[in-house]
Amino acid sequence: MKLSNVVVSLSVAAAVHARPAYQAHEARQLSAPGVLDEVLLFDGLAVTDAAGNTRADVSAYVSLRTPDLGIATAAVTALLSSLGIPVGNSLNILQDRLKTVASIGLPRKKVEISVPGCANKATLPSTSIDDLGLSNGIVSLGRCGGARETEATVSPGLFDSRRFKASIFSSANSGFGVLSDIDDTIKVSNVLDRIALLKSTLLEEPKAVPGMPELYASLATSLNSPQFVYLTATPYQFYPFLNRFVDSAYSASKGPILSQNLTIVDIPEAIEFISSSNTFAYKVSQIDRVQALYPNKKFLLIGDSTQADPEVYAASARKHGGFVSCIWIRQVEGANNAPERFAETFLGLDGKFRVFSDDQIAGLADIDIAGGAC
Repeated sequence: MKLSNVVVSLSVAAAVHARPAYQAHEARQLSAPGVLDEVLLFDGLAVTDAAGNTRADVSAYVSLRTPDLGIATAAVTALLSSLGIPVGNSLNILQDRLKTVASIGLPRKKVEISVPGCANKATLPSTSIDDLGLSNGIVSLGRCGGARETEATVSPGLFDSRRFKASIFSSANSGFGVLSDIDDTIKVSNVLDRIALLKSTLLEEPKAVPGMPELYASLATSLNSPQFVYLTATPYQFYPFLNRFVDSAYSASKGPILSQNLTIVDIPEAIEFISSSNTFAYKVSQIDRVQALYPNKKFLLIGDSTQADPEVYAASARKHGGFVSCIWIRQVEGANNAPERFAETFLGLDGKFRVFSDDQIAGLADIDIAGGAC
């Protein structure tokens, strides 16, 4: 049985049980998440405007609480088995990765966040039917303290002591930033090998690309605490484990993860998203999003050669000029690393890009990005 059918069945069943909650006369009372709901609050970016007020780019996902993972786990286990991939001792990891995949997103929910040290609470736009549980907005937090990282909190309300939390990373509209891809740039994902990609996504603890945590820690110092932003084509359903990975393996260079919206997902579709080279428009739009928040920052863009990172970054450099200070591309074995590809892609961007191999990672820390080198 195709897993998409399982997910759709779960969605339909949840909708039937939840239908009374969306009667018009009850919509107002039920607009805030309640005891039967779960909130996934994503780490976000923030900037202080000319008036001294902090604007934050915040996203949240609201779903039914405690999805039944039995059906989804059985379906995915069968799928993996058919591909010759045994789950073995990784059942707990698999179930953790499936929690958000198997969840049922809820429309018409409003999420209110509070941030210690900020004058205002902020309410995100209602979660939409089209995005089924997702909401994103630029919200004003008023005047805030000067902390670079603060904790946003969602309190569901009466009779519910749970607190849903995420980090807000505040940075000036000046100085430097680092925008980095995740899969096969900082995390070993094996995007070019479907079987290995399934294992790394569903069954294995994430592993950092050797040398990259140390490089990013060095950049955090040499660029004077730049704002790190992580960009991935991986669907947001896998955000929780990626977020834990970045927070632990890249603790010296923490930052929010911008992940792709895939509203109803089955595992083959999710893997197709991750491994697809058709990520150009999405990634360009997310770089546009960061540039709109920090038009006066200069960013070092770091990616790899497996998909379209070179083409995405080159397009953004041409589009935004000085916003892109430098581009680094990690050569991944088995990818298209032909010199002709990079020559054509970066035509006219001489001095603004570098293609590096793994044995060159350590030496990248010696490059004076702040001084204009690349």
